[in-house]
Amino acid sequence: MDKHKEPYIEQQPEEDALYTKLQRQTQEEAQRLSGAVWTDYNAHDPGVTLAEAANHALAELDYKLGFPLTDYLTGTSAPFDTERAGLFLPLQAYTTRPVTEDDYRRILLAHIPEADSIEVHCSPETGGYTIGLVLSPFCENESGITERVRALFHSRRNLCEWLEKVEIARPDTLDFEADFEIMPGEDAATMLARVYQCILSYLSDRETMYRPDSPEAADASPEEWLEDTEDGLRVVLKEEAPTEHGLYQRLLHVQGVRSFHTCYLKKDGVPQTRLEGFSLHIPADREDLEHIHVRCGLTEPRIDMGRFLERLRGFHFTQDRFHERTGRKQPDVWSMPQSTYRDIYSHYPIACDLPSCYGGALSATFGAYVALYDKLIQDGLKETERLPRLLSLAEKDMGSFHDRDTLRQKSRYLDFLDNMYGMESNPTWLTEENSYGETPEETLCRRAGFLRNAARLAKDRSGASDILHPDETCNTPTIKKHFCLLLGLDPNNGRTVSDVLPKHNLRLSEEPWEGHGMAVREDSLLIGGRMLPPDKVQAVEYRELPDGWTHEDCRRTLLELPFFNENLLPGDLFRGGTDLGGYRIAETGKEEYLLVYRHREHGGWTNLGQGSKPDRLEMLANVLRHFLRELNRKSETLYVVEPVLVDRSCPFEVVFVLPAWTCRFHRPRFREKCRELLRSITPAHLTGKVCWLGVEEMREFEIGYHRLMYALSDSRFENERKGLLEAIGTITAAAQETQGLDDTH
Repeated sequence: MDKHKEPYIEQQPEEDALYTKLQRQTQEEAQRLSGAVWTDYNAHDPGVTLAEAANHALAELDYKLGFPLTDYLTGTSAPFDTERAGLFLPLQAYTTRPVTEDDYRRILLAHIPEADSIEVHCSPETGGYTIGLVLSPFCENESGITERVRALFHSRRNLCEWLEKVEIARPDTLDFEADFEIMPGEDAATMLARVYQCILSYLSDRETMYRPDSPEAADASPEEWLEDTEDGLRVVLKEEAPTEHGLYQRLLHVQGVRSFHTCYLKKDGVPQTRLEGFSLHIPADREDLEHIHVRCGLTEPRIDMGRFLERLRGFHFTQDRFHERTGRKQPDVWSMPQSTYRDIYSHYPIACDLPSCYGGALSATFGAYVALYDKLIQDGLKETERLPRLLSLAEKDMGSFHDRDTLRQKSRYLDFLDNMYGMESNPTWLTEENSYGETPEETLCRRAGFLRNAARLAKDRSGASDILHPDETCNTPTIKKHFCLLLGLDPNNGRTVSDVLPKHNLRLSEEPWEGHGMAVREDSLLIGGRMLPPDKVQAVEYRELPDGWTHEDCRRTLLELPFFNENLLPGDLFRGGTDLGGYRIAETGKEEYLLVYRHREHGGWTNLGQGSKPDRLEMLANVLRHFLRELNRKSETLYVVEPVLVDRSCPFEVVFVLPAWTCRFHRPRFREKCRELLRSITPAHLTGKVCWLGVEEMREFEIGYHRLMYALSDSRFENERKGLLEAIGTITAAAQETQGLDDTH
């Protein structure tokens, strides 16, 4: 095939053309198969004519299938969407969240333009951060700056990091004393402003901040952009502290300066050689310029102070790039692949290419033979046409494939994305513990939902929630998002699982019956299964629910079963009822049937309801199974608690809290696999524990957790935080099971 396609068909040497090769191979193969029967080439031979038409069609098919892959993933009005296919651009996946003090400095410098320099210090013992800012001498309003710094830190912080304080520093100022000569024709006030701006820039951290289209950024490689970029602005921190010698080298290159006779930066009259930690005194009137002499030849022009201050402010706002913080665009360091939509999916039947003498004379056998060629070509074009949906991770494209071959192909593509991103969207243990009867289509939907977030999960893998905005639905720690998406759960951090059953007026009970290990609701227990002879019992077959049925439709339908006229739901039924294998339909008399359930955890049979039609009972069993499956899913979640946000004596500790009453989370092996998963996605320097809570404990925990999150976001409730954390600690200490997060647990 041609590697490069143009808007026209390139003329090829006749001997290299695909059609010529096909014709030659067809003739050679016909001669080989015919043996002595073959005479020679006969142009009016129907077989030869058909071969010519078929070879033309194959050559055309080769042309249609020879375009770049991106062309086949391009729609009629939409360009190639890399994210739809799970092929994220580098800027979507990198760089990671801040992990060092310098990373935080870059973020703050890019978003706090009023600061000339920023110092960030992290305590290695507690993980607490102290941020110091030196504001620009032209900053007229300091109000709100510290709050903006706090908001920025909390929106980017990692697990177990906390902000100790934000300080606006007032560094000592240096006095500039100099005697220098300027070029003829230069304005003295403007030149003095340029010199002062050069000093201000050299003393600040902002001298190496570039836009993608700035000349200074032209030599930066894409890798350097990814390393130093923050929100489309490249921030390169200084490697050396400012010195007198370094400043002098800069001043010599100021536009319009001819030479310096003297040049000092003094503190209390003493020249300074190391300039780190100082700011510059800005003269306000002519008396402040008594030690500054600007000469042009033999004359010393008078400096207009108004012009000087106006020009210095203008240089500072432009050369210091205050205006670049607004309307910022991402650097175009990687260009998008070029693509063109190709309307190639229609096929002209081969029979229409045959001479007119064949028209209407095709026999049924010959017509069917020709149709085989058409079907082969049409099937190939259909496969190509559905390629965008086959490779798509978009939710709208997930319900369009049901045949086994397509499901296998899409699964292989998801495996490819797993390997590319170093993810595992369908671990073996999750497949083995498929207690909710997940279909292949549902597995693909779950995996696609996970991989749609692969870039952000990798980029923000250590990210914590923003404690200043607890109400935002997207404010979820990355670990929780990773865990929930992998298991097919809702990662919304504001969702509570204690309300799932009460919303349906159901109450879960784990109490035994009369101490014999049987579940409650003894009114429905069958004595020893004596009413269930094997020849009168039949298994329940799987049935599809009506299209469009909601969770509430299932709930209303289940009211036909007398068992659900009360709100008590045994934990055994809640968990085991997600599997149809536990249900049976028993014939107890003429046109009298029972829908029964066998308890797996405690043994014994429970009568769920009766009826005269076994088909209806079978449908009710399927509805109940679906209803319980959804309740189990909605009852599963993960909470991430960071004690250090309240108690500074618990640095680098994290507590994971999960419900213990669902089908999957009730199994010891599944719990252990969840612990291993959480350990693998938790930053290596953190330790902690995994707590599995019962229904009542989880209700108390969720109340305390959400109150704590609101208390952390509002300083008025600072005194309540410690009590809430202690209450949470008491609840987790009484967990049904506690696992150590470390591998040595």
